[in-house]
Amino acid sequence: MASTDKSNSASNAAGNVAKIVFLSLFALALVVVSVSFAIHHMRIGFEKEYDRILINRIQVDAQNAALAVSGDEIVNDPAAAAVKYKAILPYMLMDANEKDYSVQAFGLYNYLNGSLSVLTGNDSDLLVATKIPVSDWLTAEMKPYEIKDEYLYHYLIPISDSQGNACALLELSAKSAEIETLGNKLESVILSTVILAVLIAMAIFSLQYIIPPVITLISNKNNAEAKL
Repeated sequence: MASTDKSNSASNAAGNVAKIVFLSLFALALVVVSVSFAIHHMRIGFEKEYDRILINRIQVDAQNAALAVSGDEIVNDPAAAAVKYKAILPYMLMDANEKDYSVQAFGLYNYLNGSLSVLTGNDSDLLVATKIPVSDWLTAEMKPYEIKDEYLYHYLIPISDSQGNACALLELSAKSAEIETLGNKLESVILSTVILAVLIAMAIFSLQYIIPPVITLISNKNNAEAKL
């Protein structure tokens, strides 16, 4: 009879352990999926808001800088204009904040005879004005022209002289790929921390189901040995 009780206790203990393992794995999978979805959703929202703020800042900075550029000066003396705006524009257009998670570049171009030539700016692959058709940015309304791609933004503003003729172009471009790197890192760290916390919690919780059967088995074994 004692042997039968011992066998039943061992069987119940094994069954409890199997249930705990199954429920733990199910809970872990559910937590990983749920947390991963939530983190990724929040990350997308943050990146969209960051892009919105960055684009707004690029537009405001470029428009303010364009107001400070004289089209007549560029028409009358492009060389002198290049020297002047080389000293002025970096302070108006470049963000010196190292924690901004974006890279910016600007270019001021002279527009003459249907083509652009660089007056001043960064030697950067971010600048695209000379690579796109003039007809894309030069319209009768002389409105700013923008190009938006994933983690890339280009803002071009035509500049006219006192006669209303287009004579220059100001470009301000930004790349925010570093925000993706930051997002990947934070997403990984948060998910790993949550998984570790869940595993520890499940292990502690499982002890209440594992310890009593183990104690019972040990007690039964000791009793059996004592009878012998």
